[in-house]
Amino acid sequence: MPPSPKMPPRTALSMETLLAYTAAHVGKSLLWYTGELLLIFALTEYVGLGATAAGVSVAAGLLVSAAMGLFTARRWHAGVSLAWAGRAQWRGIAMAAVTMSLLFLVPLLPPPVRLPCVLLLSLPFRAAYAISDVAQNTLLGLSCWPWRGAQGVSALRLIGSGLAALSMSAAIGLLLSRPHAGAATAMAVVCSASCIAVSSSWWLRQTLQSQTHDIKSVPAHRSGAPSRHHQLLPLVVIAMLSLTLPTFTKLAPYLAQTLVVSRRWGSAVLISYAIGSVIVQPLAARLHTGAFRRLGYSGAVLAGCGLLFAMQTTRGIWLDAALALCVGMAAGSAGQWVWARHCELSTQYGPAQQAHRFATLTALAQVALALGSAAIGILLRLYNDHGAAQAQLAWSMAIGPVVCGAACVLLAWSSRMSLERRLPAETAPTSTPLKTWLRPWG
Repeated sequence: MPPSPKMPPRTALSMETLLAYTAAHVGKSLLWYTGELLLIFALTEYVGLGATAAGVSVAAGLLVSAAMGLFTARRWHAGVSLAWAGRAQWRGIAMAAVTMSLLFLVPLLPPPVRLPCVLLLSLPFRAAYAISDVAQNTLLGLSCWPWRGAQGVSALRLIGSGLAALSMSAAIGLLLSRPHAGAATAMAVVCSASCIAVSSSWWLRQTLQSQTHDIKSVPAHRSGAPSRHHQLLPLVVIAMLSLTLPTFTKLAPYLAQTLVVSRRWGSAVLISYAIGSVIVQPLAARLHTGAFRRLGYSGAVLAGCGLLFAMQTTRGIWLDAALALCVGMAAGSAGQWVWARHCELSTQYGPAQQAHRFATLTALAQVALALGSAAIGILLRLYNDHGAAQAQLAWSMAIGPVVCGAACVLLAWSSRMSLERRLPAETAPTSTPLKTWLRPWG
């Protein structure tokens, strides 16, 4: 077998750049959650849209974002530099922040023109966000990160997005507690999130400003590259996570309404889930991404905790919060695995191919989120028409983690079997590192 072509060295980045990247991802996540959580609240409360129309507009926005991301990835080419990527992500964030701020001025307009204005302003927001999203995601595989490589930066990303989600959830709670000053409070939250996003992305741009050399493409032929099955696995897993897991968090408020301690229970479950997805990241950053047993273990925890949650005959704050914490930890571990593994597999490609691969990963997640939102909407419509018992809502919440967990276990097992079949076909020098993937699962 001919020797593999020598891979071009990746640029080693400083710890300051890693911190700037993490901060920029927090800012970008704040804009994302503003668009997904705060926007639907504003559409129903201030613009006057019905819940169904607001949900359809957000789901349509996800599909537009997926298409915009794939289109934006086509702008990348072999001669780009890290400095160019830094400028691209900053421009995208700046434009997205401006258009998002304009969206929250819509309540000042006459009611007949509010919906058209929301739809018109949503398109440039999605396009600008896609520019920044593709640039920041592609930076993952173009550089050599100083703390635990792809595993470390992927873990820090998920810590940042988890903190952003918690912050935006707290902002919605603030809006609910101040209904008379809701519009002004919403605008203050949007302006604050926009300032954080723009300033943090500017910091990342400045740390990359000196990296002006072109990034070389990788030779097309690569011996010993992972099989197509392993290349597609992160895409399948992120689609499954995005499609199924939102049932646990989005249906929690509806189950809480059937309980005596509704406010305390709902807050405890949602906060515990978010905390679990954050606190697991330091551990996830230390685990080997090539070992598919981690995906299997995460799936087993998801399925087991989901079943325990659904089969309870009485609801208790502490037990349900503990189960939500475990579900969040398993989901966070699986999500970190997706980004770290996809990043490692993408390093063997040039900038244009990496941009397309990361845009495809994000697009699959967004399409799956849109489909999941539609499924949740159908469930809620059925429950409103026929009524729903507490047990039905609990099973509806748990079905996402159970299905996702079972799918992760099945995918991990099939990947291990695929690798075992592939090993005899490899020569000794190539198969030696691959055998480390087959350590016992116990």
